[in-house]
Amino acid sequence: MSKSLIISLVSIVIGVITIAVGLYVLSITPAPAPEPGVAEAADPFVVVPQVAPQDQTPTASDVPSTPAEPGSEPWCEQMMVKPDVQWNDADSRLFAQRCVYE
Repeated sequence: MSKSLIISLVSIVIGVITIAVGLYVLSITPAPAPEPGVAEAADPFVVVPQVAPQDQTPTASDVPSTPAEPGSEPWCEQMMVKPDVQWNDADSRLFAQRCVYE
């Protein structure tokens, strides 16, 4: 046998032994402990609570349809449910001055 064939066979045997030892070490290594404060989910499904009706955003039917004085609080509420395309320039400016608080 030639010298290069013997070196190749020895290299292959060393590689196979290295892989076998690595797989053995991986198989006997215990799983990592969970981090403190991180609970594992017992149930894979998550229950999402439904929004109660009183938490809904106001609609046009929730705000009185009687005309309110521009700049007053009822007027601000009416404007918040009014579609933006129905606002005019004066309404936008008055809303910004009276209804937007810092």
